[in-house]
Amino acid sequence: MTKPLLFITGFLGAGKTTLLRELLEELKRRGRSADVILNDFENAEIDASTLPEYAASIAPIAASCACCGSLDELVELCLAARSSEGDLLLIELNGTADPVPLLETFTLLEEKMPFLPRWQVGVVDARHWGQRGTFTALEVRQVETATHWMPTHTKDLSETALRDLEESIGKINPYGVQVDAEQFAIEIARIPETSATVDSAAAEHTSCDPALFETPAHRISHRFTGVQTKLPGRFRKEEMIRLLEVLPENVVRAKALVELEEPFGSRWLFEKTGRHPVGEPLPIHDLNRVKPSLVCIGPGLDPDEIRRLVRGQLYA
Repeated sequence: MTKPLLFITGFLGAGKTTLLRELLEELKRRGRSADVILNDFENAEIDASTLPEYAASIAPIAASCACCGSLDELVELCLAARSSEGDLLLIELNGTADPVPLLETFTLLEEKMPFLPRWQVGVVDARHWGQRGTFTALEVRQVETATHWMPTHTKDLSETALRDLEESIGKINPYGVQVDAEQFAIEIARIPETSATVDSAAAEHTSCDPALFETPAHRISHRFTGVQTKLPGRFRKEEMIRLLEVLPENVVRAKALVELEEPFGSRWLFEKTGRHPVGEPLPIHDLNRVKPSLVCIGPGLDPDEIRRLVRGQLYA
């Protein structure tokens, strides 16, 4: 049996904890509960102390960022949540966290941490979107990997400003589904009811309100923030570069750990971010127990499409 997982991302002050409370309250009204992991700089324990009646368990991570120094701690907490009585796992990330390393980690460790479906909601402060200076790129990253996004602090914005916001985010992430807190909370609360018997082979789809999720990307796959494909065999450098270059446009980031023919049996890591060219591969010496594979991160990825590309490019 699998458990659903929802990452809550968004810049500092966007309203992530407010959304978390609404989700927990809706779950409680429906007789459901969630395990919660809170990541913050200094006050994770303070936030955690205000939520106990709404959660099955709460684990704070008081560190700079879950995607960096506290990643091992986060993984251990998730492994513990796997066997708890909570119906799903909610992870609120620090306002400066980059979600991509976490999505990669959950994809690589999917057999040990079968949290399905895996969603990410990006909370967007409409007052300051695109005005973060040197941090704007990070705020964009928190949205471009999201399966859903929710605008907050919209009360004083004009209709024109809201349309501009929607257009801006649509260009960054055309596969993300815009939601409001109340509707999203209701849908999240329904997930445990519809996924309790989902196995790993069928977990790419959940039963959701069509009115809430109307994008083609959702119908294809609203589980994935990451797809992992095994890469047995040995390959040439140019073959791996060509494979990464033909990946779908909605792959935000891709990593391929493979063995190359020359030097014989050597292991290398190839990486590609967005539409940028493939960088030079890095030699890998200490991951001998990790099987060669391709990891793709992005919203609405179709695993079958990626596997067909792999077969066509490498095994035809």
